[in-house]
Amino acid sequence: MRLQPGGRLLGVLLLLVAGFTGIGTDQSIPAEKARVKVTFLYHFAQFSSWPEEVLGDAATPIRLCILGKDPFGSALEQLQGKTVHNRPLEIRHLPVGASARGCHLVFMGPMPKQVLQTSLKQLQNQPVLTVGEGEDFLKQGGMVRLVEEKNRIQFEINITAARRAGLQLSARLLRLARIYEEAG
Repeated sequence: MRLQPGGRLLGVLLLLVAGFTGIGTDQSIPAEKARVKVTFLYHFAQFSSWPEEVLGDAATPIRLCILGKDPFGSALEQLQGKTVHNRPLEIRHLPVGASARGCHLVFMGPMPKQVLQTSLKQLQNQPVLTVGEGEDFLKQGGMVRLVEEKNRIQFEINITAARRAGLQLSARLLRLARIYEEAG
């Protein structure tokens, strides 16, 4: 399995980390941020690898699940027809509290803190890349946290949680991230 997508993809990620500017009216800024975040999700999938037994046969899609409220709106449409590791990318929407065990990557949208904790606990040590935005997301066992600072979307990674789940994250991805260190 190829873990190093072309340098062009890394360049796109670098541009995303470097920053973006919303162009147009104030209403276009949230849409632009949504597109940037969706692009990050796609690249997280490209720069991650799962144990072979989790992937199934070559026709099995990589499942990107949105758990809870979908903050992306139409921005997810940009992923239609995309592939990850030569597999089709499938997008699923799951209601709050649903099991995300059949997913490969899960974005955990806004939800009550206790529901988030329960969802993360269900996926703990499972080969599912969890992505969220909450301040305590990594502390609760999440793997990747999207952070907005000074009109830039950046990301933090809990490597320990990813390794416990049997996931491998590309060194190229890790170089762009802030690394979260679990306490003791």
